[in-house]
Amino acid sequence: PLAVSMQTTRHGKRLLLHARGGMIQQRRLSVLTTGFASRISKVEESFFDPVQRMVLNVPASTANLGPGFDSFGFALDVWNRVTVQRADKFSMEIIGEGADRIDRSEDNLIVRMTAKVLEYLDKPMPSLHFSCQNAVPPTRGMGSSSAALVAGLAAGLALGGKDLTSPATKKLLLQLAANEEGHADNVAPAIYGGFQIAICNEGHWITQRVNIPVGLQCVLFIPDAEMPTNEARACLPEHVTYEDAIFNISRAAMLVNCFATSQFDPLRMSMEDRLHQQYRTHMFPFEPIIKEALEAGAHGAFLSGAGPTVLAITGGVGIGQVGSDTMSQFLAEVVSEAMVRAAKKHGISGTAHIATPSAKGLYSTGRAQSGQLLW
Repeated sequence: PLAVSMQTTRHGKRLLLHARGGMIQQRRLSVLTTGFASRISKVEESFFDPVQRMVLNVPASTANLGPGFDSFGFALDVWNRVTVQRADKFSMEIIGEGADRIDRSEDNLIVRMTAKVLEYLDKPMPSLHFSCQNAVPPTRGMGSSSAALVAGLAAGLALGGKDLTSPATKKLLLQLAANEEGHADNVAPAIYGGFQIAICNEGHWITQRVNIPVGLQCVLFIPDAEMPTNEARACLPEHVTYEDAIFNISRAAMLVNCFATSQFDPLRMSMEDRLHQQYRTHMFPFEPIIKEALEAGAHGAFLSGAGPTVLAITGGVGIGQVGSDTMSQFLAEVVSEAMVRAAKKHGISGTAHIATPSAKGLYSTGRAQSGQLLW
């Protein structure tokens, strides 16, 4: 009997669990959640000076990590910076990744999310100038859309008088972002940093942080070709078997234990997957790249998010942090060269990048019209 199926929504496909003829599914809020707001916090917010200019820094993220489909993700030390400033009229500039094709109109995702939050807070949308410095490549499985989503929602909350540094506002930001995405595997680490496990419980998105081993490095092979997330989700099957579900559950559990206890060697097995990666091989032949990465010394490797980026885990050598000697960088470069060679053999052009996980998620500064630092 079939235990797990997929349901197609406007956000793509999501898992549904069947048990004893019934259906248990994650509930999604039909309206934006209000979050927690105490009397004191409301009074404090009434004292805030309006923000004139803010700078928002949001990291890239990698999701799924193999078996943790739509549930696991961690932040990468690759950043997009968005500066938002009150102005006489709307304008937007973009430099860096995607500058040649990302929409600069008011239909831009960041602008739309800013306006959506202000409407939700019953606040007017002022004329704003947006300046985007993008280091995260778009549509490559590195959380670029999640970074834009988080930046826009955070800008709206700040303009609406919310304290972006408070736990209650960060929780609200997560609810808003995850409701837009339909899952929280990218937005959770983009907001909180680190390795986050995300679940939806009775309409509330909840995350929990998992340890990231000291010395872990990420080798990314980033193809030149893009893979739109909606197309990557469209190829997933409507049903999977108990056998494949159990395969992923056991490996997801082992993966969390490996990170929590800083065990690198079992990652080779615990990053295997049967829920999504195998169904995407016709779109992008990533399996030879994973194979070469493992043979070159990577501890584990997987398709980052919906792809096409492939991420290999290296590091864990010696007793020092990354950068305390050359060994970890040398081994990461060996893996990166193997991944690039494997891609070339299959006619795939792209580049390699070596990154570290980021313990920090969204961070920002804001200034009043007087120039005073607000946060």
